[in-house]
Amino acid sequence: MDQLVKYFVPPYRIHILKDSSGRQYYSPSPAFETSRYFSLTNAIERKILSQSGFLDTKVIRLQSLFSYLEQAVKEQLANYSLKAPSVSKSFFIDWMVYRIVGLEEIMPLLLDDYVQEIYLDKPNTSLYLDHQDFGRCVSDVNLSDSVLERLKTRLCLEKDAIINYLNPSLKVDVQTDKFHIRATMDAPPLASEGISLNVRKLRKKIWTLPELIDNKMLSIEAAAYLFFIMHHRKNITIIGEPGTGKTTLANAIDLLTPSQWRKITIEDVIESIDQSKYNKFQTRFVVSPFEAKNSRRSKSEEIIKLLHRSPSWVYLGEIQTAEHSRALFEALSAGLVGIQTCHGRTIELMLMRWVHQHEISLASLLSLDLLISVSSSFNDWKIVRKVNRLSEIPKDLCSSQIFNKIDEIQLIDIFTFCPKKQSLTKQIDLFETPLVKTLRKSKNLSRNEFEKELEFISNLLNYLIEKKIFDPSQLVNLFNNLTLKQVPFDLDNLGQMISKPINET
Repeated sequence: MDQLVKYFVPPYRIHILKDSSGRQYYSPSPAFETSRYFSLTNAIERKILSQSGFLDTKVIRLQSLFSYLEQAVKEQLANYSLKAPSVSKSFFIDWMVYRIVGLEEIMPLLLDDYVQEIYLDKPNTSLYLDHQDFGRCVSDVNLSDSVLERLKTRLCLEKDAIINYLNPSLKVDVQTDKFHIRATMDAPPLASEGISLNVRKLRKKIWTLPELIDNKMLSIEAAAYLFFIMHHRKNITIIGEPGTGKTTLANAIDLLTPSQWRKITIEDVIESIDQSKYNKFQTRFVVSPFEAKNSRRSKSEEIIKLLHRSPSWVYLGEIQTAEHSRALFEALSAGLVGIQTCHGRTIELMLMRWVHQHEISLASLLSLDLLISVSSSFNDWKIVRKVNRLSEIPKDLCSSQIFNKIDEIQLIDIFTFCPKKQSLTKQIDLFETPLVKTLRKSKNLSRNEFEKELEFISNLLNYLIEKKIFDPSQLVNLFNNLTLKQVPFDLDNLGQMISKPINET
């Protein structure tokens, strides 16, 4: 078996391996020989648990538990001598904390920012995962029934919910200073062979638009047009199958909205980015998931209430049900603008689903602005996520007609993915797109002004990619200070804006 790479995720060492058939393996282990400290770890663990009886009677969130145990291990370790100089004390403390919590087996995967998603089909089988650089990997982590029971208990405590015969599914958001996950657990009788698990990792390091371009998810020209449309407050709908990067792209776009906008997010599980540290005006609402029955905090009701909250931009996360869709189109028809994601294989199939299954009127579809289709595929074992299309509905043409069938609604492709070039290619003069035509009328936008703005954005994105400037704080600083008509492209001034502290913007 060949070793592809090894790296550290303190306090663990990670090995990525590949066998002769091309199958890839993810093998984590502690960064030090734990068996040498068997007596010491047992003594410290017994002492802490004997002095912490309240842990059995009080519900403590995982972040608070980590903090408490870290301090407790430090205090106990002061009474002993850690004689091996090769062992970092911080590594040892972290490992002890994870051991006491009972999540030691799965912690390397939770801590590793390269791990994007974790899967378990049934107990006593290997976890497998999606790795940012290597794609689908099989791990040598095998979760027994007892470990799964501990994990189930922890997830229930975080959600203040139960999972049992009558309620066999649980979806919970867990956020600590070490990781942020969205975990979905299914139990019998729904999961016939025992507990199954899906853990989606929310990357600690935020994906930004230049980084997505650098990773070939979309082209500079398409990203520049997308940014232009967002900056002029047109609504954006991202459509794709599960795991195609819809939320990642939505967050990258949302991060670059102007700082003066009042932004409101509505999600059942928080996947948006907390932008308060970037001096953005942002209010985030958490509603009950669509699985919850008789909830007083439904997503549909909160979407309608947005009409009285005066947002500049709305982040709606995932639109899942017919009720969500009806609320979305009511909000769009009333003039709300923002970004949302939907599960669908293609734009056409999503439109058909809205009309035939969710009973959205054909006329309501005209409230959609930019439609983005994303997909994922395997290249060997590596997962490739890309934008397939940017499309629009020609509203001037459509608004003068009465539609009887969905196939009478025309879609104009602005960019489509070209397999030969392996990139998005422009399909139309961008000054003639339906959305730009509306801006030409409402803002008296000339071709020269439009092309200069797009050129400036393209040059800026190209510069950021060449310099590998992907840090969210630097990008927010820059875009907060930008004037899109700032021509010619001034590199010296750009460097000053990037380095300027956020609180000075």
